Amino acid sequence: MEKTHIEINSRNLIHNLRAFYRITGKPVMFVVKGNGYGHGIREVVKVARDLEFIDYYAVDSLPEARQVREEDPRRKILVLGWAPPAAVQSFIEEGFEFVVPSTEYFRQVRALAQKMNRPARVQIKVETGTSRLGMPPEEALQCLDAKPDPQVVIAGIYSHYANIEDTLSHDYARGQLEKFRALLARIPQSGILRHFSCSAAALLFPETHFDLVRVGISAYGLWPSKETYISYFASKRERIELRPVLSWYSRVAQVKELKEGQGIGYGITYKTFAPARMAIVPVGYYDGYDRGLSNNATVLIRGVRAPLRGRVCMNMIIVEVTHVPDVTPGDPVTLIGHSGKEGITADHLAEIAGTINYELLSRINPLIPRRVT
Repeated sequence: MEKTHIEINSRNLIHNLRAFYRITGKPVMFVVKGNGYGHGIREVVKVARDLEFIDYYAVDSLPEARQVREEDPRRKILVLGWAPPAAVQSFIEEGFEFVVPSTEYFRQVRALAQKMNRPARVQIKVETGTSRLGMPPEEALQCLDAKPDPQVVIAGIYSHYANIEDTLSHDYARGQLEKFRALLARIPQSGILRHFSCSAAALLFPETHFDLVRVGISAYGLWPSKETYISYFASKRERIELRPVLSWYSRVAQVKELKEGQGIGYGITYKTFAPARMAIVPVGYYDGYDRGLSNNATVLIRGVRAPLRGRVCMNMIIVEVTHVPDVTPGDPVTLIGHSGKEGITADHLAEIAGTINYELLSRINPLIPRRVT
């Protein structure tokens, strides 16, 4: 019996991925970087690998790419993150596609591929407004106009939005799209995969779908932001239901009776106002339960909300169960998910912690067991 575990709802994951295929009509690049946004990279790939419309997986690094290939050796894998030269050699040897963010990097890859006498499959990352990894459109043209080299296969070209989720005004995103379209108009279309849709763009702008859609956070049943949710339904497009995939559970380790005025946890940030009963739950910020939830969040025990008292510790939290009858060691504790008629969402916890659902989930410790249901 583990002290904490994650459950992955396979039906909900399949439902969400199918929803994007239905509303876009395009193949899906399933983004599983960050340990599948905290869900477990191996677990989500095992669920998705039988879906016929999944064309690619997107990861951040060589270790993630290898994990995906072990679970699904048939699909293409794109490594989105920056790779040092040693990793590039492995990408070429193992046949992974990877990102070229500059003309100098392109030249280095070409020289290495020629030295190895092995083809390198690359995708050009175009910078259109994030000021992040990627090259300006003019540099992308230099790569595309370079003398053809059988050792360097340009498999795709893409960009990423900077301000499409956190706003109800999408003028900046439209400006980025126009830059990308202007570049595409100057290059040959055949044989080069074009993509510019994250979850939000796939939902809001059909004109961004191009050859496939990249689906990350929403594959896991979460909206990229409240603004995306509002914008989507205000547009009166086809109704879509996103179903959360992850639930997180722990157990009661100990129940303690406290007197009035007793301090709780590091820094004594909470004192009892009356005699109270507290449950110790063996999960903390090492596990990914954010310290910002201290004294603010609740968990579910026996279908009842139990508030956190004191600070989140490295491996423990303390919750009040004075109002919850018959709590005993070993009782299940719901951190994210449903118990009885009550529910706790990743969005709600992220709001309390002052962060976003992406971070809250992706920081869940990868060592915590994940069960696919």
